[in-house]
Amino acid sequence: MSVMRIAGWSLAAMLMTSGFVHAQSDDPKPLKVISSLPSAGAAVTFTVPLRGYDKAHGLAVDIAQSGGSSTLQIDAVLAGSVMFGHPGTATALQAIREGADLKILGAIAKNQMVAVISNEALKKSGVSLTAPIADRIKALKGMTIGTNPVGSTYTQMLTYYLKQYGLDPEKDVRLVGMTDSTALITGIEQGRFDAIVSASGVVEQALSLDAGQILFSGARGDIPGGESSVIVVIVARADTVEKYPDLVKAYRAAMSDSLEAVNDDHAQTGRMLREKYFAKMDEKVWEAVWNNAVQAFPEEVKFGKSAFDFWVGIDPKGPESFKNVDYQKITVPEAQAK
Repeated sequence: MSVMRIAGWSLAAMLMTSGFVHAQSDDPKPLKVISSLPSAGAAVTFTVPLRGYDKAHGLAVDIAQSGGSSTLQIDAVLAGSVMFGHPGTATALQAIREGADLKILGAIAKNQMVAVISNEALKKSGVSLTAPIADRIKALKGMTIGTNPVGSTYTQMLTYYLKQYGLDPEKDVRLVGMTDSTALITGIEQGRFDAIVSASGVVEQALSLDAGQILFSGARGDIPGGESSVIVVIVARADTVEKYPDLVKAYRAAMSDSLEAVNDDHAQTGRMLREKYFAKMDEKVWEAVWNNAVQAFPEEVKFGKSAFDFWVGIDPKGPESFKNVDYQKITVPEAQAK
């Protein structure tokens, strides 16, 4: 799908139409953004129009969906087809490293990496599902693990945590990257994988098939460092930030209200999201996803220096590849933190 098919209008035309160049009325201003498909990682974005936080700040948000492609989101923002995107943190930083003139406006999802281990592999490992996180990750030694493609957000994170807890990702486990998330579910169901590791909302599908159990979940806080390993950021073109500060302020305020609802009115927000976007999801799966998502979201719409350092540190090309990327310059001041 091409970027222009997503929105079909330029940045300037969109701003003129929406009223951010010359406000014509007090009606909510149309604002086109792009996100992944509805998922736990995108919950804050989809809650904005669902609970009316966009209109509370003078906006009428229209969310285009990019499937699972963060690259498509980056392309759409750069082309001016949408105002804001919500890509994976790694993809956003890598695009900036390669010269994309983007600003990060904050982060809206923490580490939501989840591992489901097959019932047979769990029995063989002898590990308890309540054991310390180090023991649960070490229990993956010798296993075949289905995960996302090489270089993707969760594969980078998995590799990092394997190393952190003493495993060699190239020798101690066999990682199989899959572009199709359904292949992860069928793979563990059919015994091709001992475990699967990916985003919350994906791997829990295996629970409805009784193919395995959750070994660990970043979304429920099993893995330390969640504030540093934020996985979804808000991005905009640098010229948008410079020319339309009121628009940026309004959108960040709407996202902040949404983040507060997801955290502090978790149950009700979850019911609303399920009814609108996840009605077809198996009830057991939904409960596993949303009930576990108690540590899945940051407290504020911030992208801290620690998060920048985390992703730079685990990038496949190494920290040196970001020597020309300045955290202070790529992150708007109001989104900066330690």
